[in-house]
Amino acid sequence: MSTEPGAVHTDFGTCYQAVTDKDRRYDGQFVTAVHTTGIYCRPCCPARLPHAENVSF
Repeated sequence: MSTEPGAVHTDFGTCYQAVTDKDRRYDGQFVTAVHTTGIYCRPCCPARLPHAENVSF
């Protein structure tokens, strides 16, 4: 994943993998917005993994 500002959220697969892994290295680079619940979280959020079709970064 690029560390260039603004580049992180353009790669859905990398962002979703970071959320799947609950990878703290990506905290502060993007947030996950869950459309079905209205919740947003950092990549390391301990909440249940949302379905990929329900999220934006």
